[in-house]
Amino acid sequence: MNNDKHLPILAGIITWSAVAYIEFQHLSGSPYAVAGVIGYVCFLVLFATVVYQLGNRQYYRHHRIFLHLQLLIALLLLLIHPSDLAPILLVVWAAQLADYFSRKHAILLVLFSNLAFYSIIFMYWKTQNHFVIALTFLGFQFFALGTAFARVSERQAREELEQVNQQLLATRIILAQSSKQEERLRIARDLHDILGHQLTALNLQLEILQHKVDGGLQLSVTETKQLAKQLLENIRAVVRDQRTAITVDIRQAVYTLATRLPELTIDIHGNLHLESAHVAEQLLLCIQEGISNALRHGNAKNIQLHLQQDQNQIRIDIDDNGIGCTSALKPGNGLIGMQERLAQFNGRAELIPQDIGCRLSIALELNNA
Repeated sequence: MNNDKHLPILAGIITWSAVAYIEFQHLSGSPYAVAGVIGYVCFLVLFATVVYQLGNRQYYRHHRIFLHLQLLIALLLLLIHPSDLAPILLVVWAAQLADYFSRKHAILLVLFSNLAFYSIIFMYWKTQNHFVIALTFLGFQFFALGTAFARVSERQAREELEQVNQQLLATRIILAQSSKQEERLRIARDLHDILGHQLTALNLQLEILQHKVDGGLQLSVTETKQLAKQLLENIRAVVRDQRTAITVDIRQAVYTLATRLPELTIDIHGNLHLESAHVAEQLLLCIQEGISNALRHGNAKNIQLHLQQDQNQIRIDIDDNGIGCTSALKPGNGLIGMQERLAQFNGRAELIPQDIGCRLSIALELNNA
């Protein structure tokens, strides 16, 4: 469990325990004692459920419902038993909103909750300072909400930075491999343009010399001419070999990326032979995005990467052992970004639910690459 989950749960439980300890004493002997205890326990269960699965998109809709239930329980507790400490539950509730609602929506919810709180104080509490009490806890709620949004912004910035670093690493890996091909082509051109032409000229000179020397030197000139001819053939063979296209090694690139994710194991099956550095880079970025999403959103610990190539048809399947996904899951920025990368190759990316975990399936054609 990372700090994004650990600290809110710890703070929330400590706060709830302090409030519940005092409130249970006050509720002792009250006709609402049982209802009050049930309410506090239900609030804690809902709170722990929401915070423990923090950032899991699969349960966003359920967690929003749980947050509304927390608000309802807190208001009912304030209604059945006036207390100076019970409104702290509204502060705990407000601290969870940043992860599941937009800033505007969260502010409106806080204002609504405080308006309902003020109405309860005004109509049912025997106090003259109802406005001051409501305003004080409104300030506490906004402070908790602002802190939560700062935490969410910091986490998003950290994730975006890591994403950029991963993309830079992927690009560097592809460039390193493609630069080898460029260096080989440069060497081939130099051999062909310099040594090849000079040896051709040498052969011509030896041909002329062969007809001018007397019989005693004919044999030496002929042997020298044969050596020069053989050397020219060898250089041409080297040039042909150096100009042979080098395919980008996707497996090596993925393993290099995996070294930055020590908590994840990756098994790669099959291979791809890609001559285009551009295609290899786009595919590697899609694979990197798929692995990151499986780790970040699916809590996966193992990835099975299947690489298949049939002439110009390429298929990549990324299977994880995470918490899984549903067919109704709304595509996020990561999946949309993959679709945009693959569109130029008539490709597609699809998220497929599995019995265990989820599968990201990528398919494309190299006809236009």
